[in-house]
Amino acid sequence: MANQLVLYVNRAQDQFRWCWLDSESRPLLDSAASGDLETLVNTLGEGHHIAWLLVPGNQVVTRELEYAEAERKHLRKLLPFQLEESVIGDIDQFHFALGHPKDGRVIAAYTESAWLRELFDRLSERHIEIQHAWALPLTLPLPKEAEPSESYPHWTLQLEGDALMVRYAPNLGFSVDRDQARLSLQMLLTAQNRVDNLPRLSLRAATDADLVALESLLPEELKDRVDEQAVVELWQLDFHQSGLLDLCQGEFSQRLPVERWWRDWQGVVVAAAACLVLYIGVTVYEVKTLEAENLEIRRNIEQVYRGVAGQGNLVDAERQLEQRLSEMQPSASGGRVTPFLGDVFPALASTEGVTVSAVSYSARSGELSLNVRAQTFNAIETLRGEMQEQGLEAELLSASAQGDTHSARLRVSGGRS
Repeated sequence: MANQLVLYVNRAQDQFRWCWLDSESRPLLDSAASGDLETLVNTLGEGHHIAWLLVPGNQVVTRELEYAEAERKHLRKLLPFQLEESVIGDIDQFHFALGHPKDGRVIAAYTESAWLRELFDRLSERHIEIQHAWALPLTLPLPKEAEPSESYPHWTLQLEGDALMVRYAPNLGFSVDRDQARLSLQMLLTAQNRVDNLPRLSLRAATDADLVALESLLPEELKDRVDEQAVVELWQLDFHQSGLLDLCQGEFSQRLPVERWWRDWQGVVVAAAACLVLYIGVTVYEVKTLEAENLEIRRNIEQVYRGVAGQGNLVDAERQLEQRLSEMQPSASGGRVTPFLGDVFPALASTEGVTVSAVSYSARSGELSLNVRAQTFNAIETLRGEMQEQGLEAELLSASAQGDTHSARLRVSGGRS
């Protein structure tokens, strides 16, 4: 089952080669193909595709640089300036990627930024997202015992068409044209001062004839240093090495795929936004309608109140109407007023010198309020005594005297129901 797409781009011919890997990153050679971008897109079909990109070795330069421990936090900004004198052109034109710093040394790789950006953009427009990007020579397999060594005693060489790919350290390698291969290998030996420390070689090529051609390109001192030879396809590479230098750093680093998410969910978002706007519109309309209905109801209540109570102070028509209605409908515990008055008035009639100036009855409490006048206060007390003999409770709430006239307010309760 195909799990991962791998692309290789030839900048000189603007051609792509591609192959699918299985779940264990083994190449499915039957899926290998080549062509231009349109052919690639037609082969992949519709949808979004995640790909790993292999960049030609002649487009990426790898160097091992030294740094001071105080510079460790700012390596990405400082190390490019160490290469300023050896780089042809302005360093701002290049994209730099850094390996894992260790013991004052770090691997730096750089390539032309404009070309890489154009490539990423072209693929992105066709819904192909680059997840990782590596220089092709750095994916050539190395013997496991060679990777942890500081002297890098093993080189892997692969002849692919007219190009020789060389990996001479875990994160150091390059590609050169076939006619420059012998000279480049000789210069590498000289640069590394390997006269007495020659590396062991692993040779790879697509055919037996290419293997013979590759062996003929070796300098004389390396011809007897070959440990193994293998006929392999281009895609038989090592993609899961620890610390493999990835070019997807800085401006090319993996970010949240907001544009892809927007493309995939644009219709849903637009529909949800339309529903939200419609919901808000309907809600506002309903609120306005209910406010108008409530205003009309309040207006009707006020009209009813004015019809019942006439003109006067109006605070809350609904509450004031309810209060008036409750006063007109006595509670069950309040009893009827007529029997109550039948108990009170005999006591009033039997007490001389007392007159009633005002009477009010509360159906809710079942109490009678009397405002009385008399020539003496004793007459009012006599009235209270008469009421108590009738089985009533008469409570003096207030009393006052003006000249020879005494006034009092009594609260009477306990009448017959």
